[in-house]
Amino acid sequence: MEFHFKINRIIELEETSSTQDVAKALAETSSLEDCVLVQARRQSAGRGRYDRTWDAKDGGLYMSLLLNPGKRESNTADLSIKTGQAVALALKELYGIKTKIKLPNDVLALYGKEYKKISGILIETAFSSGNLDWLIIGIGVNLNNQINRSVNAVSVKQITGEKTDIKAFRTVLLKHFSEKYLQWKMNNIN
Repeated sequence: MEFHFKINRIIELEETSSTQDVAKALAETSSLEDCVLVQARRQSAGRGRYDRTWDAKDGGLYMSLLLNPGKRESNTADLSIKTGQAVALALKELYGIKTKIKLPNDVLALYGKEYKKISGILIETAFSSGNLDWLIIGIGVNLNNQINRSVNAVSVKQITGEKTDIKAFRTVLLKHFSEKYLQWKMNNIN
């Protein structure tokens, strides 16, 4: 069995409450499209696990992928880890940043002598009759955004000293994500 991954539609917004909210509304109100990417320059109510807030001002990558994997219940915790690995691979490939995954959904980057949060991942799902109807993977990556000093986080710009191209980063991230997502699908065949 062969799987393919292709973004079918990209929705780019200046600002929204949360890209997760936009993707979820699409999933619940329209005929389900597969591989829709929602991205915003800013989020006024970005969130992580347990409804924790995610500071999402200009300069970061804030996106959600709406996917319809067409599967029975699956291990989405494993997909969260694979998504984190894709973020880590993109950071290493483009900027040489050393990272590690903090289970279940954070990517930490080495800054000085300590690891700080550079990315968070949020997966939301809907099931009916034991089938996975849709899943949304939210990915936030601190690229050029200012980080509040009160949080243990860092941006690519702080680490490298240079501004990064958000779309170029997204392209490389999606390349690595597509490989990880297809691995996940192959490992979780009904």
